[in-house]
Amino acid sequence: MNIRGLLSKKGIPWFLGVVVLILLGIMSIPVAFASKESGVIAFTVPVVVLLVFSMAMKVFVMKTFNGKIAWYVLDGALLLLLTLVSNWQNESGNLISYNYIMCALVLSEFYLSSPSLRDNVIMFCVIAGAYTVAYIIIAIRNNFINSAFRTAAQYFTDLIILLLHFVMFNFAMTVYRKNKIIEEKVRELEDSRNELLRAHDKLEEATLIEERNRIAKEIHDTAGHSLTTVIMQTEAAKLSIDKDPETAKRCVTAANIQAKNCLDELRLSVHLLSGRRENVTFKEYLEGILGETGDGTNITVRSKIDDISMKEEAERFIANTLREGISNGVRHGKSTAFFFELKDMGNFVEFLLSDNGTGIDMKNFKEGFGLSGMRAKAEQLGGMIRFSSEEGEGFEISMSLPGSMKEEKHEN
Repeated sequence: MNIRGLLSKKGIPWFLGVVVLILLGIMSIPVAFASKESGVIAFTVPVVVLLVFSMAMKVFVMKTFNGKIAWYVLDGALLLLLTLVSNWQNESGNLISYNYIMCALVLSEFYLSSPSLRDNVIMFCVIAGAYTVAYIIIAIRNNFINSAFRTAAQYFTDLIILLLHFVMFNFAMTVYRKNKIIEEKVRELEDSRNELLRAHDKLEEATLIEERNRIAKEIHDTAGHSLTTVIMQTEAAKLSIDKDPETAKRCVTAANIQAKNCLDELRLSVHLLSGRRENVTFKEYLEGILGETGDGTNITVRSKIDDISMKEEAERFIANTLREGISNGVRHGKSTAFFFELKDMGNFVEFLLSDNGTGIDMKNFKEGFGLSGMRAKAEQLGGMIRFSSEEGEGFEISMSLPGSMKEEKHEN
């Protein structure tokens, strides 16, 4: 495994811990042999060996910070012993020691493993305090009290080095850990994004299937009903063509209108399934329905339609209501003239369809399947519908839909 792969697997803190261990092993040599006395060397050599062994245990064996705490206590005791015995004087009589480097290396591994800055501050204060006490003891023991300035200068130099080491190391580790947190958050966000995309795809697929099923059912219901009506009207025309030509003519006219309505519904459904919309406004679409009703028949249609745009569901409902209202007027009311009005009243949209048919007695009127379906759909959209008629006075459908069903028109 190459270095990059090892770094990716173990992480930068582990790699730095190995570097600290190597440096500690190198620095242990001058520290162990700092004294010229064989008795002191016999003491310092096992101490530095044990210190290096402790570092190796923390780097290679112990996996958690809590598992390393006992080893840190041992490190502190060993560092205190080394500071007390492992130092020497140069020719000028100044105290010379590399123990602060040993302290810095031990602290480095602690900073790498510690989960919080607070623990690092506490450890630094403990080591600095023990280092200070040991320095005072050494100065008194070696009669360096007479050269207090030089002794203090050496002590403060070591302490400043340890302090700078603390600041720079912890700053670097804080930046590294923040970056790791950011990388983890980015990875979590990416995972969440991928999950959302997968959920969106599934929802889109489910919505598409649901819409196709709805349109298929609507085609079945509308086309089946319309074609059944066409068949019934043509059968009635066939039976009465010799005895009552006028009745036969009305039946053929009604069948023609119903067939056109059925064709329009099929075309609209095909457009929806293919993802295309007809390049006409809603007003033009309604005018097309009225135009097809009057073409080739003796039916007169007048209309007043405001140029408004509505949500697809509302537009389909209004168009279906218009078709069914005309078909019912011709088939049941023997109507020959219709008036249709669609008005934008701001907070609501008004629908009105009236004919000159025979009308009915509303006292004995019962809504059939078609009219009750109209009422249910209007209420589902948040509106209301009313049917009114009198015998000999035609039939009228008036409906109100809320303004929330409208959509703003976007100009290209």
